[in-house]
Amino acid sequence: MSTFGDPAARRRVLWGTLGLGGLGAAIGLNIAILKNLQPIARHTLTMSANWTIYGLFFLTTREMLLAEQYGKNRDLRLQVSQTRDADKMFSSTMAGMLTGGMLALVVRRTRRAAVSGALFFGAISAVGQLTYTALNHRRQQWIIRKMGYSTTAETEPKPDESMSLAARLRRAVSVDPITWLPAWFPVRRISSPEYRSILQARQEELTFEMRGLRETIASMDQREQVLLQRLNEEQ
Repeated sequence: MSTFGDPAARRRVLWGTLGLGGLGAAIGLNIAILKNLQPIARHTLTMSANWTIYGLFFLTTREMLLAEQYGKNRDLRLQVSQTRDADKMFSSTMAGMLTGGMLALVVRRTRRAAVSGALFFGAISAVGQLTYTALNHRRQQWIIRKMGYSTTAETEPKPDESMSLAARLRRAVSVDPITWLPAWFPVRRISSPEYRSILQARQEELTFEMRGLRETIASMDQREQVLLQRLNEEQ
């Protein structure tokens, strides 16, 4: 499915762009007030427009890169959950670099500015994605612990392996590079038991939300019956 054909991707782009536009307006308003820039409304709208354009280009590029990465998973027979963190990190960093380089080139019209803008915005996007991923992992671990499940994956003992040069090279090529990252690094692949625990926790959340919706609908039906009864009595 294309980026614009995915309703979830469209919602992320829309709400993300609106959110960045609102944040830009708030920042522009505060800068205009602090520096006494007149007219204040023009500076506020200008900052909001700049942030909206940046957000639209960045989020659209990010979703397109994510869709491409997810498409490769199907060819490699990988689950999206297995590569989600790495795919989001790559897509956010590349989208930030492309957007920052383009904006710097348009504003300053020099190659040096384009390179510095790409590096600066790429670094900001990478740090932002790392922070979001780390917080999301903490939230998932908290949900799993609250549900009473273990957060450590069971590991099987490895058999004796050959230490020949050919065997070492074969293992180096077959090992997932993400497993080389330190334990504190937020980008990682989740194990199958961990993934099932997250799905089960999410299912419990959805069940709780559905129960609340059913209660709300029942309450509304009851109110509707009371109103209809009163109308019939008045007639």
